[in-house]
Amino acid sequence: MVLDILVRGLANGSLYALVAVSFNILYRPTNVFNFAQGDLVMLGAMIAASLATVQGAPWIVVIPLTLAFVAIVALVTERVAVAPVLNRSAHGHGWIISTLAVSLIIANSVGFIFGPDPLRLVPPSAIGTSTFVVFGTRVSPYQIFLIALTPILVVAVERFYRTLEGKAVRAVAEDRDGALLRGINPKRLSRWSFFLGGAFAGLVGMLAAPLRYASIDLGPMLLLKGFAAVAIGGVGNNLGALMAGYILGIAESAGARALSPGYQEAVTFVLMLVILMIRPVGLLGRPEARTV
Repeated sequence: MVLDILVRGLANGSLYALVAVSFNILYRPTNVFNFAQGDLVMLGAMIAASLATVQGAPWIVVIPLTLAFVAIVALVTERVAVAPVLNRSAHGHGWIISTLAVSLIIANSVGFIFGPDPLRLVPPSAIGTSTFVVFGTRVSPYQIFLIALTPILVVAVERFYRTLEGKAVRAVAEDRDGALLRGINPKRLSRWSFFLGGAFAGLVGMLAAPLRYASIDLGPMLLLKGFAAVAIGGVGNNLGALMAGYILGIAESAGARALSPGYQEAVTFVLMLVILMIRPVGLLGRPEARTV
């Protein structure tokens, strides 16, 4: 029973952690939370499922097309819903409403194009969802694949921040005005971050669809869980997001087993509340301070 809770929790927590990382990719150079991020994940799942399952396209075609399309949608979101707001007020929060509006537009457009019925995305046979028994617990190759891939992706994102472009992003995150004085263009980094964050969201959607099915309901659910992982792990901290995703996933799985599946959402958010009461900046977050 413990192993079953652990496997399910780590698999689900991996998805929550990856959504949180996609939030952080956008947040670091912009200080903006894109509330359409959950629907970008959903869009990636729907496009991949449509191409692979409905159209029968090979994965070598499905993956780049999905990533490119979602990345372009994210870039358009930045140009239409975020950049104009930040140009008027760099410290305002109008992007909350504008990105929520984009979220509604994406959800309604996907529902109109693909319909309300969920689509199943069947992964390659080598990592299928058929289960086998290990120590009395049913595990699928896909769950193992997802659990193993998640820390690799998080480490890859962290290694990017060690490159010259990544250091520029970190500089903007630390002090936007100071970075601007050093010749760094925050607006260009904002565009690139939305593009890359959109591609990452599309990848998360492809990874989520075999476990959760591709449907318009996938976006709001992963948005809430991903945002919770951001808050618990510490805003902008990808390692914290990974840790928080696992904590949320295991707590959710344990709550469903100990109580009932109907209470697993309550368990998740009670846990988040308790952690933030003890550590308001998150597990690996740090208080912001600036001297002038």
